[in-house]
Amino acid sequence: MLALMQLCYEDVDPDRFHRDLAEKEHVILLLDRATGELVGFSTIRARPERVGGDAADIVFSGDTVLHPDYWGQTALDGAFARFLLARKLRHPLRSLRWLLLSGGYKTYLKIINYFPITSPRRDRQPAAGELAFRDEVCRRWFGDQFDARRGVLRLSGHYRVRQGLAPIDREVARHPDIAFFAERNPGHVDGEELVCMAEVRLHDLLRTAVRIAGKRVRRLWAGGERMASGPEMA
Repeated sequence: MLALMQLCYEDVDPDRFHRDLAEKEHVILLLDRATGELVGFSTIRARPERVGGDAADIVFSGDTVLHPDYWGQTALDGAFARFLLARKLRHPLRSLRWLLLSGGYKTYLKIINYFPITSPRRDRQPAAGELAFRDEVCRRWFGDQFDARRGVLRLSGHYRVRQGLAPIDREVARHPDIAFFAERNPGHVDGEELVCMAEVRLHDLLRTAVRIAGKRVRRLWAGGERMASGPEMA
């Protein structure tokens, strides 16, 4: 896992990586179908939070990495969607929110494409109290490393996407959502992360599962799906 992080990110300190891993309750493992080699993973913290009269289960995506040879495949999206669905079905009437720190535009596109009630996004104004809830949770979890005015996080000693991997060049920046991400988080090249929070509704999850399944079937049919999710570590 550490080797994968060091492949895709700069300034990955082993001690900090292990401390961060120890704070998470779950890990999704992604394996090559043919060899069983670990090619990706995502760490998760899941716990309830209350701010005033607003309560929700928070699912926080921690360190997430996928070997570049496997970009575009669906195993991670599918495994994470199943995790969210299991959490939602445990308490279907309780609010479930996904907290994502986005240091690159690819992760940002995932959250806004799958979940319409996400902030920030260019085509939606957050509801009253939505940002206040997000900001208070981030203050509790990250302290003064969270800049509420800008909505970004700069973790002490944090790493950044390795130079040359998924850069925002002139052609990529023509995409309005990618341009919005770059505008809201210009410090992403230095390791700053845009704080995103999405309301995870059951019908959004079901629609997401259908979309991911369709992509997976097409890739399997074409022989391009080389990755599977392994057993979850808890």
